[in-house]
Amino acid sequence: MNDVLEYLFFTSKVADKFIQVLREHNLDYEQDIEPVQKAIILKISEGVIDDGLWDELDALYDELSTEDQAVLEAGLEDESSKSAAGIYLQLSGGKQTLAQVSPDVMNRILSVISMDELNAFVDTIVRSVENPDDSPICERFCKT
Repeated sequence: MNDVLEYLFFTSKVADKFIQVLREHNLDYEQDIEPVQKAIILKISEGVIDDGLWDELDALYDELSTEDQAVLEAGLEDESSKSAAGIYLQLSGGKQTLAQVSPDVMNRILSVISMDELNAFVDTIVRSVENPDDSPICERFCKT
């Protein structure tokens, strides 16, 4: 798949709800298991979905992410479930990596900002690490 969006779930119970919506919209997806945390990754090609449906899927994902975390923390999935959270980092050159984050910290962050805001913030940090710029902020601000 070229240019994909990935949706990460820690419990199959909640991932299945998202999969059901994908099937209702006749959307093809790939399912993988993330090797570190054994999370479920659902990959959807960007080129096959209009903006309205993306917005619907993103809103659903935000809602289900909260439920996913609650199911995980309550231990309702199965005995092998552990509380874990991570943030995928998209590096230049197409490589991805996963930064493990405390679930409590992630919950606190997402209680005050949206997933889109968090992703934009993380992306800014990644770009700044990959392309260091030690010039003063006011100079960088004037460049844009």
